[in-house]
Amino acid sequence: MYPDHVPPEPQAEPLPSVPAPPRRATDPVAAVAGNATMLGIGYMFMRRPILAALALVGTGFLLWSAAVQTENPLWRTLLPAWGLAMVLHAWWLTRRTRVERLVDLVEPDPARRPRFFAVTAASLVLLTVAWFRFDAWWIAHDAATAHAEGDCDRATTALESLDAVHRVAFGPITLRGEEETEACELLLTALDEAPADGADTIEEYMAHPGALWDGAGPQRAEFLFDAAMAAEEPNLSTVEEAFAQLSTTLERLPGRSETVRSTVERFMAGLAEAPPCEGHKVDDWLSDQTWDEPELTEPVAAASGQVPVRMLGCAQDRTASGDDAGAGVLYREFLAEYPEHELAGEAADGVLDSGAYCGDPVAYQGAPEYGGEGPHPMRMFGWTAEGRDFPDSWLAETADETALVVCVEAELGEFQESCRYASPSQTFWAVFYAHKFDIKAYEFRTGGLVADYTREIGDPCPNRLDGTYDTIYLSASTDGTMMMASEYTDEDFRGMFSELMD
Repeated sequence: MYPDHVPPEPQAEPLPSVPAPPRRATDPVAAVAGNATMLGIGYMFMRRPILAALALVGTGFLLWSAAVQTENPLWRTLLPAWGLAMVLHAWWLTRRTRVERLVDLVEPDPARRPRFFAVTAASLVLLTVAWFRFDAWWIAHDAATAHAEGDCDRATTALESLDAVHRVAFGPITLRGEEETEACELLLTALDEAPADGADTIEEYMAHPGALWDGAGPQRAEFLFDAAMAAEEPNLSTVEEAFAQLSTTLERLPGRSETVRSTVERFMAGLAEAPPCEGHKVDDWLSDQTWDEPELTEPVAAASGQVPVRMLGCAQDRTASGDDAGAGVLYREFLAEYPEHELAGEAADGVLDSGAYCGDPVAYQGAPEYGGEGPHPMRMFGWTAEGRDFPDSWLAETADETALVVCVEAELGEFQESCRYASPSQTFWAVFYAHKFDIKAYEFRTGGLVADYTREIGDPCPNRLDGTYDTIYLSASTDGTMMMASEYTDEDFRGMFSELMD
């Protein structure tokens, strides 16, 4: 018996395979624009989180380095190079993506949204960088303008607003701002210091690469002027340094000529307020200078009217301090240099009162002329006319009354006679000599010598040698002989000058 035949079960036909939906492609524009933000947005669109994280870390490191080490140009170069590298990398990764495939996907134009986001983000980054660059430039420009005007308070306040973002966006201009801040700090320090220290600090400021104020030279010269006059004696080397600074300023900055002129004018005005002898010392130095710049010479010339006033004031100060010799020199200089000055009469009185006339005669135009009928009032030096009963018309009290200045020198004259005297205890001989007077008379109006003669007077051998004998005891020899100058009368003394009065 045969088994029943069982027909084979029909095999099920395999179901046709359905292709999986294709992986969505990255829009190249979105990827490139996203990486242009330097924040790794393009990598996130490409679903590459590791690259996105690396991009973000790398950008952060470079931003920090550029902000902290702004002076190092390496970081300012690497930062844009890093961004360019990410842009090129995004382009490389998406270079084979065809835009036509995107149209065949289920969603209509699916790249629109990420593309818009990426382009907007890149634009915002670009605008932010551009804004901070402009802001940094504007702050630096405003500060530089204030600095150039010498207003460092406003300049430093403006530059303090530059921060880390400005250093990243516009490193070179922030570095320049730091230099200007350092220079301004020097200038502000100088303005608060004593003149001598301030002049040194301004010199340091002028050598600083961040210095912009071209008025620093005149300001330094003003400090030097103040320092020179602040000393007990005017420091002429400091005055010379100040004028040298002004000459240099005129040479390098012709536009500062008015500032230089004003600086000299202030110095000359201050000189008028200084003690006369200090001012006179500076006047002597100024008179020896040979500048060509009118900005220096004209203010000095404009103040020349104060020069004789200071000279006379210094002479009077020396008289008050007891320095008659020094005062006499200045009085004579005054009369020689300013014979027609309104103060010449005071100088003439000073030169006579100082007793220094005979050493160096000088003319006084205000004195009466020596000529015509006498008497001719005189001032006597070297010997006194006091107590000699001179007629009042022969003697002058002021320079304006003085026609003659008479210089008298006295010494022992010729031998006259020897006389023998006896006292209760001894007998002795006295040898008498005349008084010799050398007389020179000068016409005060011209300073010229009008008379030069010698007279000897004295009456030897008086009847008695006692306490009433008004003469000069010279010496006594070992043998008891006495040497004496003869006595003379007031009439004898006046008689020596009578010929000058006729």
